[in-house]
Amino acid sequence: MTSSIVRAEEGGPSGMSEKDVLLAVDRVRPVLERHREAAEQERRLSDAAMAALRAEGFFKLWLPREQGGVELELLPYLATVEELSRIDSAAGWIFANGATAAAQAAFLTDAVAREVFGDGVFTAGSVMPRGRAVPEAGGFRVSGRWPLVSGCHHAAWIFVNTVVFDGDAPRIGEEGMPDFRLACVPAAEAKILDTWYSTGMRGTGSADVVVEDVFVPEERTFGLFTAQSRIDRPLYRLRIEQQFLTALANVGLGIARSAIDSFVALAKEKTPTLSQTALGSRPAVHAEVAKAEAWYQSARAYLHEVAGRMWDEVSAGTPISEETEARRRLACVNAAEACEQVVDSMFRLAGTSAIYAGQKLDRCLRDIHTVNQHLAVSPVWWEKTGQFYFGQGLGMP
Repeated sequence: MTSSIVRAEEGGPSGMSEKDVLLAVDRVRPVLERHREAAEQERRLSDAAMAALRAEGFFKLWLPREQGGVELELLPYLATVEELSRIDSAAGWIFANGATAAAQAAFLTDAVAREVFGDGVFTAGSVMPRGRAVPEAGGFRVSGRWPLVSGCHHAAWIFVNTVVFDGDAPRIGEEGMPDFRLACVPAAEAKILDTWYSTGMRGTGSADVVVEDVFVPEERTFGLFTAQSRIDRPLYRLRIEQQFLTALANVGLGIARSAIDSFVALAKEKTPTLSQTALGSRPAVHAEVAKAEAWYQSARAYLHEVAGRMWDEVSAGTPISEETEARRRLACVNAAEACEQVVDSMFRLAGTSAIYAGQKLDRCLRDIHTVNQHLAVSPVWWEKTGQFYFGQGLGMP
């Protein structure tokens, strides 16, 4: 498999359309479909699936051009997350994590970025501040334990979020916040714990990772909320949470799309007990599928409308406005809740056919409820964003 989606774009603006990148998705589709059940059983994406994503260049889509990346625009990127998630939710999730990690190369020197992200490797990470960074000549001593490090078994490097300590006290920045610092650690210097036994999204391999007293040079660290991007181009004017949390909302869209398609295929063939006609011939079923389509399509349209507005703003050379950030939060949570409604409806309509392990609707149900536990789409954002419309600013959880 060749890295055609990257080779054609090296050295210049992306110019890639949604169609271009979805053709690349079609090229990896057979591998993802063939290995998705094994990923569920092994609780991590298969080596073959990860190799296919990497060979096709997916983890370079948000890497800066200086390091051979594509800098794909936001809307085609979100469509890619959704389509991969429709095929295999774990693959879509891993792609969203790895591509967002690659975008952080904009905070590193060119030499360090090439060292970490060279050859389109997958890089895992966690922004949970579960570690301690102690200053030392030339860098930091890092220790901690981070949960939910998706894809850690395949990672060459792992970004971990730490709090810088001066002695026994956390260092406090100018705005009264702790000094949160992301440190990039070689995966070989981290220990993966066998903790990923989950309701859904089992193929993501989101295990705990432990780092014990590892020295990280300062140039492989940067302030999570305080660092300035070294690259002044649209993609890198988005903050990390705007990149990452927006991407994750599209995983749910892919799962919802898969649930509708799976149910319709089932309903065309299934004749329910005590019935003489196919489930799909019932007007009530037609109405419920129509509602599910409306929920899915309207949620997708709203999220894409907001993403387009975000891209317009950063393309004009400005950061995302508070008004647009408020809309981004609302669009993400709205999409999550709409997609959950879609999946629950399709599962219920399918009857007992949906309850068996290995049945697509069973996995969709488990996956959407697992995805929607993530902070990216937490209902807490209704409250913390609603206060903006009362003149109280945008709150944080």
